[in-house]
This record gives sequence, structure tokens and C-alpha cells, in this order.
Amino acid sequence: MQFTMFDYDYVFTKHQIQRNKKRILYFLCILVIIIYLSNANNKRENYHFDFVYSNLSRIIAEIEKTGTTSTKPLNNLTSSYRLLRNPRHQQCQSESCLTFDIIYLIKSAVLNFSQRKAIRETWGKDGDMHILTIFILGYSGSVQSLIETESIIHGDILQFDMQDIYDNLVYKTVFSIAWLCDSNINTKYVHFVDDDRMINSKNLLKLALKNLHKFDMKMIGYKANFEKPYRRKNSKWYISVTDYEFDVWPPYIIGGTMITNLHVIKTLREGIPFSKVIRIEDAYIGILAKLLSISLEHNKHFTPFFISGYELINKISSPDYRSYNTMKREWKVLNSVSNLTIRRNGNS
Repeated sequence: MQFTMFDYDYVFTKHQIQRNKKRILYFLCILVIIIYLSNANNKRENYHFDFVYSNLSRIIAEIEKTGTTSTKPLNNLTSSYRLLRNPRHQQCQSESCLTFDIIYLIKSAVLNFSQRKAIRETWGKDGDMHILTIFILGYSGSVQSLIETESIIHGDILQFDMQDIYDNLVYKTVFSIAWLCDSNINTKYVHFVDDDRMINSKNLLKLALKNLHKFDMKMIGYKANFEKPYRRKNSKWYISVTDYEFDVWPPYIIGGTMITNLHVIKTLREGIPFSKVIRIEDAYIGILAKLLSISLEHNKHFTPFFISGYELINKISSPDYRSYNTMKREWKVLNSVSNLTIRRNGNS
């Protein structure tokens, strides 16, 4: 039989269509397998995580309903902390200051005298907002006399009886949560923040008033997703498989800055005794948030990288303000730009 050119084109086109169909089918099969394996892994991770901690919400609900629980606590951290210095609460004497707008709980290294001084002279001041600024410190014998003098002068030092080292950072947060609940200080919002951050307090309060209500189970900040634990022993953030066995952290707010309300603070305080505390502070709070059904709201204006005071006019906070002069200079810039914007808007 002799093929014509038409027959040849027809056969060639038919074979090409069949090959393309096979390729498409092969691609779809691979895609289905990838999706299946991904879902299977996610289900496995979630199942194990929920399996380990599945009863925490029930325990808290039991405590809220009856005032007690039959479950044995894993630790007594929220009831056994020891104070060396307690801040004065009388920064505001008038009736209008009975409720603070924001309490700044600032995790500060004991040697960072200049950074605390800069904060007191910039965003930590009361101004036209009712702010209570508190610095959370550990103990270092070599400078304890200086810390005691600083505390007497300023009345804003919350110092716990523990060594002031990175591994104890998580306890600064845990103990200050317990202390705040025990202190009965009334505030609309609580902002945990590191002492190397500069904050645009007005923008922070605007965000909170709009997005964070009194009984919302919510924390707002820069949220990290799908982060993996550091397994290298020489890493500052090393965590062993024994301390945390899973391959991915739950979502968490980066530890430099996070705002919430007293309702969440009290819920965290109830959950801490029934949880395994790990040394990675922001990841630990993320674990508690997952277990206690506290939502984490991402906001990009809590920047994870340094920006200038000029740029902070439209942001909330920036890290890496590690010197007194930098913070004072950029604070002046921020206020100059802010005042200029107000005057322009007033004249328009």
C-alpha cells in the first residue's frame, strides 16, 4: 500500500496527539501524587501535634468553669517566680489614668542601660497617650547595684531572680505574663517588645483600636509560617529533637514585637502550667496560641528589618536600634515628619 502526503500528515498528527495525551496524563498523575503526599504529610504533622497537646483547651475550659482541674500541671512557673525589683505603679495619679492605653513589656538585657535610657526619652514616654513602660530584666551580680539605682530613679524595672542569658528569654515572657495577671494593672493592650525596637506608638494604638477588641482571642505582629527548628548545636536557636520532635514550628509572631489584650494574657497564664516550655520564646508562644485557639494576625508594619524614622511614619515598629544616638536621632526625624504631615493636613 502506498501512502499519500495527506495520509502521512494524518498519521503523524494522530500519533502526536496520542503522545501529547500521554504526557498530559503522566503530568496529571505526578501532580495528584504530589498533592496527596503533601496532604498526607500535613495531616501526619497536625495529627501528632494535636495528639500530644489535644487536651489543653479542655483543661483551660475546666478551670474557667470550676476554678480548678484534676489534670496535674507540668510546671509551677506562673506561681513560683521570684522578684528582685518590682516597678512602681504610681506613674499616673489622676482618675483618667486608671486604665492605660498600652503597657509596654520590654525584654531588655541587663547591660543595655543606654537602650533603656533612649526608650524612656522617646517612644516609652507617656505623651498624650496613657502608656506604662516596664523593662524586664534578669540578674547579673556584676551590675546589680547599678540596676537597683536605676530602679529607684525610674521605677520601671521588673527584675526576676534568674540569670540574664539568652536561654532564659522565654522565662522573661512567662514570668511577666504571670506578674501582670497578679498585679491587676488595668490596660486596654499589652505589647511585648525587645529593647532594640523603635515604635510609632500612635500607629500602634490606631491598629489595636481598630483590630483588637477586649475579648478577642488574638495576637498581632509579624507572623512567621512554616519555619523549621534549628538542629545545629552551634546555633543560638538550637532546639533538640527531645525538646521539640516535629519538623516545622506552628505559626508564630516574631519575638521582637507583639500586641494583644489582657484576655489573651490571662488565657496564656492558665495554659503555661500545662505545657512543656521550650527555650525558643516566640515559637513557644506560637505553640501555646495553637493549643489555646488564639489567632495570630499578620501585620507587615511590624517590620522584621531596620527602617529609618522617616519610613516609620507609615509603619509601627522597626528592629536594630541598638544605640542611644540612633534612636534619639531617628525619633526626632519621625516626630518632625509627623508634625509636618499634621500641619499640611490642617492647611488643606
